[in-house]
Amino acid sequence: MAIVFGIFRLNSLEGLLAQIFRVLSCLIFLWLLSGNPAFSDEPVVFACNEFPPYKMENSDSGLSGFDVEFLRQSFKRVGVDLKIQYMPWKRALEEARQGRVNGVCSCSQTKERTEFLYFSDPLGKASSGVFSLTKNNFPKLKTVDEIGTRPVGVVRGYNIIENLKEANVPNIIELSDEQQGLKVLLNGRIDFYYTYEAPTRYYLGQQNKSKEVVYHELSFTNYYSCFSKSANGSKTLLKQFNAGLAEIKKDGTYDKILAKYR
Repeated sequence: MAIVFGIFRLNSLEGLLAQIFRVLSCLIFLWLLSGNPAFSDEPVVFACNEFPPYKMENSDSGLSGFDVEFLRQSFKRVGVDLKIQYMPWKRALEEARQGRVNGVCSCSQTKERTEFLYFSDPLGKASSGVFSLTKNNFPKLKTVDEIGTRPVGVVRGYNIIENLKEANVPNIIELSDEQQGLKVLLNGRIDFYYTYEAPTRYYLGQQNKSKEVVYHELSFTNYYSCFSKSANGSKTLLKQFNAGLAEIKKDGTYDKILAKYR
């Protein structure tokens, strides 16, 4: 009788453990389903600001910008659907900070952003510097310190504004976007426009005013696709993206995309 009872207890324990294992397996699967974008039917959402030729919502050419194409192709290689939402730059960063989007299409790395963003492998390189009117014939600048007391415009929220503050440049005019920056420069309301080269040259070309300005490069740095630390599954999504990005760089897709914008 004791032997039978012992076997019954053993069988009951094995059954209980098997049931616990099944429940835990189900919970782990549900966790993966909710926390990893690759297991979800919903597309991942990235916030983009209008920043030609990197990111363009409604361009005359129909092109979406090379950063957007890099993202789409990289995610496609790893089976992840991507949805782009366009919004002003500061709002895009805040949406990522709060985890309401999976990330920001592209950005440079700063200490502040590291607090709420993960950064991909380098997405590309960007030149930043100052534009000035050709007719003013200012000496070529090599550092922001040389701006002195002259009024300089910079888009609000761009990390390069910190360079001006660290150099104690006194007359900083914060602007809402690239187009406003170029407008106030061409109108002579600022002496220098401190910004990224590519989008400004794009807008100048559209207005046929490229010859009216000169550009002085001050730095040339990597930039990245940026993933929200507050969004579910970001670390896994980052690894997937890096794998896709490496693939399009290796097989020539990356260079083919860039070639369309030259």
